[in-house]
Amino acid sequence: KAGAPRANAIAVGEWDGRARWLEPYGGDPRWRREMWGAIVALHGRYTRHLKDVKTGWWEDDSQIETLCALAVWRAEIDEAGQDPREELAFHHQLAAYAHTLRQQGGGVEKTWQPGAPPDGWAHGW
Repeated sequence: KAGAPRANAIAVGEWDGRARWLEPYGGDPRWRREMWGAIVALHGRYTRHLKDVKTGWWEDDSQIETLCALAVWRAEIDEAGQDPREELAFHHQLAAYAHTLRQQGGGVEKTWQPGAPPDGWAHGW
């Protein structure tokens, strides 16, 4: 059926009433695993826009929430998007986030190379 989510849609956060891109209260290893995978996939799909994500982003709540929101938004568009304005809005926000990342500069921080999550991510440090 058109518009119905597929079985592999991001289903995190739906059981506690919180927004899906926010970790459930009290932490949730399943949410963290799914979101890590979704962020890695988002980075793979939009490498040019997310090339300035720095190692350690997972220690910054703002970065976590932004990347998770973008990953969930992308999944929702892919699964049930019906209005091309959703796609345009997503790409506008992705470009704005890319600009923010560039403005933060590099300093001594290394650019993130997607892969397995760091120790502590899956259990909430």
